[in-house]
Amino acid sequence: MTVSALMGLLGGIGLFLIGMSAMTNGLRQGAGSSLRGILARSTATRIRGLAAGFSITAIAQSSTAVTIATIGFVNAGLLNLPQAVWVVFGANLGTTSTSWLISLVGVNVRIDALALPAIGIGAMLRLVAREKRAGSFGEALAGFGLFFLGIVILKDTFGNLAETIDISRFIIPGFLGTLVFVGVGFIITQLTQSSSASIAIAITAASGGLFGLETAAAIVIGANLGTTSTALLATIGATAAARRVALAHVIFNLIVATVAIAALPPLIAFATALSDWTGADLDGARIGGIDVAAAIAIFHTLVKAIGILVIWPIATPLIGWLGTRYRSEDEDLGRPRHLDPTTSAVPDLALGSIALEIRRLGTITTGAARMILAEGADPRRSARANGRFEAAEKLTSAIRNFIARLQLSAMAPNLADGLTHALRALQHYQSLAAHAANARPGDLTRPGLPEATRDALTTYRDLVIATLKAPSPDEPLSGTGSAQADAERVESAYQQMKSALLVSAAQGAIDPMTLDRLVTAIDRLRRCGEHAAKARRRLALIEQSLANGRAAEVNGEALETAPE
Repeated sequence: MTVSALMGLLGGIGLFLIGMSAMTNGLRQGAGSSLRGILARSTATRIRGLAAGFSITAIAQSSTAVTIATIGFVNAGLLNLPQAVWVVFGANLGTTSTSWLISLVGVNVRIDALALPAIGIGAMLRLVAREKRAGSFGEALAGFGLFFLGIVILKDTFGNLAETIDISRFIIPGFLGTLVFVGVGFIITQLTQSSSASIAIAITAASGGLFGLETAAAIVIGANLGTTSTALLATIGATAAARRVALAHVIFNLIVATVAIAALPPLIAFATALSDWTGADLDGARIGGIDVAAAIAIFHTLVKAIGILVIWPIATPLIGWLGTRYRSEDEDLGRPRHLDPTTSAVPDLALGSIALEIRRLGTITTGAARMILAEGADPRRSARANGRFEAAEKLTSAIRNFIARLQLSAMAPNLADGLTHALRALQHYQSLAAHAANARPGDLTRPGLPEATRDALTTYRDLVIATLKAPSPDEPLSGTGSAQADAERVESAYQQMKSALLVSAAQGAIDPMTLDRLVTAIDRLRRCGEHAAKARRRLALIEQSLANGRAAEVNGEALETAPE
């Protein structure tokens, strides 16, 4: 491999990874609930997921791009594992459209031609609308463009190398020859980063009489296996859920390859018979009376369809098994530890379990918020904080589902009040997470601010961080006074800080644009502190409701045992 080829390989992979990262970040920040809803509706069932993956791949002419995008959606939290798995399976089926397109017109549609416009438009959106949703979508669009540009560079770097491979030199009869050409298809796909290139070589070479249908089919099998490496590459630095999606993609293609290799002669015979029966004549190249291009396209479609049929009955246990792979600390944090279903029949025990779980939720959420707000927070800490917020979101959902299963009609008034406080505490912790995720603590220490202003802002930030606390599981809550005092202290400090900033702006010490950014930043910090304090207050009220219930039970027993 020449130096220029090596440089092209490194540059293409670098653009690929940067594009993947930008796409994930942009989707996470800008998509919100709208894209989540669209994806949820279009992937709500197996059939819908298959259809979505198939149709998008048929349009984009790149199963790799669809698979990578799906991994990006999982990274961004827009798709869960079962939804993403079926989209990937559908994309694998949709990639057969490339075989038909190559057979019909002899060339592949190059969606990567949109790469540079996508990068340009996305970058402009990001610069013009930096603080708005459009800016986040611009980042995602630029990420898509960089991804495709990386693919283009990889194809251009190794395109000539793939074209100069003399496949006839590797022809070996029998099963060993099949395995060799499976490897050839795999290698060509690795070099070109496109299974379409391998399929095009197989179709044109077989149509020209260079080798037979079985050899071409083996190259197609290898090309399918070769696409898995790109998906695995996309999981570098990705979440555990994204890695599971990539593993599902690998498992599916291994199943397809195993079935296809084991039953290659009968599958070739069936594809040939089906081609003759339908009278297909796609490109006019006929060897021994067989339309080679049609037979290969039918074979490719057939093996992918068999893969769907094989995976269908085992999909549920497979997804369950995938869920146990790549377990992370954040996922373990997101699993409830106190919500025992057997306690749901005893209201006071159920409420006590909920209170313990909300304590854990508070510790996770406030800890993640402190990571983001702390001075000098680097991207690694921010990524860790985002993982904690995702864990908190899962734990919140589990607590809500547990509460929904309780029989409120049979619950004493004080316990019903406790559940109300629990729901409000969940809302406060969710709001805290949202404001912390959008906070920009770096604005408070940005260069160019007057030293006195920067010191005051740092003191204000430290005050808010001190408010972001949650009681440990064995620490009793001492009423609502402490939380109320914290909320009032944050509000008072905010008003003083805001007034000081207005005075500095009036004196010309800071410009209006900087003033707006600083006021927005301190307001987000204020909301973080207030929601943390209010959540702690609700926790105290939950425990007060439990205490009232125990006191009522004690008084009731005393009345029953009192002499008449």
